Amino acid sequence: MKDKYKKDHAKVKTMPPLIPLFFIVIAWLLNRFIYPLSIPVDTSIQTIIAYLLIAIASILFGFSLYFFFKTRQNPEPHTPTNALYTGGIFKLTRNPIYLGFLVAQIVVAIKLNNLYVILTLPFVFYLLNKWVIDPEEIYLENLFGQEYLDYKNKVRRWL
Repeated sequence: MKDKYKKDHAKVKTMPPLIPLFFIVIAWLLNRFIYPLSIPVDTSIQTIIAYLLIAIASILFGFSLYFFFKTRQNPEPHTPTNALYTGGIFKLTRNPIYLGFLVAQIVVAIKLNNLYVILTLPFVFYLLNKWVIDPEEIYLENLFGQEYLDYKNKVRRWL
């Protein structure tokens, strides 16, 4: 079975960015057509928080994508991988891109002033874990074996 995974890719259920995007659209529809639900924080504070979170998301995305370019790999999880990178941002979290999705979703919530977008975060978190990260981890365990298990023991999935 180990050889099968070496020739293959992670069996993720969907393109990861579609998960937060789907819930942002649902939240926008709820806010627009059902019942508006604003974020109960002053807009000037929202703006400050949004800029801070944009910086955090940019760091998460930037350093993650740097790894993929550096190792000439495709960040899309439906493609094979040939390297396990445990340095840089990956010393802090095993999933910086997915963490970036959650941070970016909060920014969208602030910019839209839509509390529904924030309320859907647990669904996005759950689906990223079940549909994307779990299959990726199975693939990486089968591909890299003990090296990946050691990495999992040292670095948390999220933070």
